[in-house]
Amino acid sequence: MSRVVVVKYPAGGERSAPDQAHYQLLLAAGLKLLTGESDVRQAIGKSIPRGVVGLKTNCLSPRLTHTPIALTDALAELLVAAGFAENDIVVWERTNRELKRAGYRLNASSFGRRCLGTDTNQIGYSSQHYNFEDVNSRVSRILTQMVDSNINLPVLKDHSIAGLSGGLKNMFGAIHNPNKYHDYNCNPFAAQVNNLKPIRMKNRLTIMDAFRVQYHGGPGLKEEYINYYGGLIIAADPVAADRVGLEILEHLRQRNNLPSLAKTGRPVNYLKSAEQTGLGVADLKKIDLVMRMVEKDGKQQEGKLF
Repeated sequence: MSRVVVVKYPAGGERSAPDQAHYQLLLAAGLKLLTGESDVRQAIGKSIPRGVVGLKTNCLSPRLTHTPIALTDALAELLVAAGFAENDIVVWERTNRELKRAGYRLNASSFGRRCLGTDTNQIGYSSQHYNFEDVNSRVSRILTQMVDSNINLPVLKDHSIAGLSGGLKNMFGAIHNPNKYHDYNCNPFAAQVNNLKPIRMKNRLTIMDAFRVQYHGGPGLKEEYINYYGGLIIAADPVAADRVGLEILEHLRQRNNLPSLAKTGRPVNYLKSAEQTGLGVADLKKIDLVMRMVEKDGKQQEGKLF
């Protein structure tokens, strides 16, 4: 079975986002629960090999539904505490413009934590095309050459074509031709993109921000459809992480009197396709779901998904 951990702030309805310190509490609790380790440094060591680690953000939307800076900062601090060098942490996205628009501070130097887009001078995409079934793409050289492993930091939200925008969809931001793979609700293309060798080999964790969940009208921002869920979804299995995210998304749609994604013509069939390739688990019955409520003082209690 694949384990997925959901750590949630009990007062998830609050509109104020967690600060870096609170994100660190959520991350530490979630990573320990995921790995079974009692120390977060050991949990990180068990999940991420030493070397250069990428943090793939989602910054397509400039406000509210992009990967929070507080989350990336919190994760970076935990990585440093676990022994990673500051300069060996690379926060990245498709373009510098998207990162800057989301409030990130660019840094492509050899000092300090790096933050850059694939369009940075002398980065770009691989000269080699990587193939998996229908997909034939060049992959960001940040992923192919710069980092040794990657942590995927998507934001849980609705998508007008794919139905679900989560971890698998976020990796469309790692290839040069994502526009080619949106037919048929991105099925089976989302599965195939994530099976490209550099993506499948280097993605080690999905840490999905589900503090603010836009359950309709995405991926562009529509504030009237945002629910303040207040959680993080953490898993080593990228398909299982998305499957739990889908459960949350569908629940929020139902609660707000909206039809299921399938009934809107946006079924999320690419998760089953991903399972069939061996990428991960899409069957909820085969997912070990661990749910914890984490207070701002670090106290924990059992919780439910909804």
